Amino acid sequence: MDSVTLVKFVRLALEVISDRLLTILGLTMSFSLACWTMSAPTVERLGMSAFFACFAYLVVRTKEGIKNEIS
Repeated sequence: MDSVTLVKFVRLALEVISDRLLTILGLTMSFSLACWTMSAPTVERLGMSAFFACFAYLVVRTKEGIKNEIS
């Protein structure tokens, strides 16, 4: 599978998921990962939790930006 096909597949998957559901899912997963991190905080867990929260936020912002450009 080349990168162009992978990008098309990811874009199709993001189009299927609604904005609100994507936001709620990202917040829920970030919260549960933060709870897991706080149960036994280590540098690796804190870094992973921060990276995931930032990545989830960027995915939601990118989807909203693409939707606003189309409108």
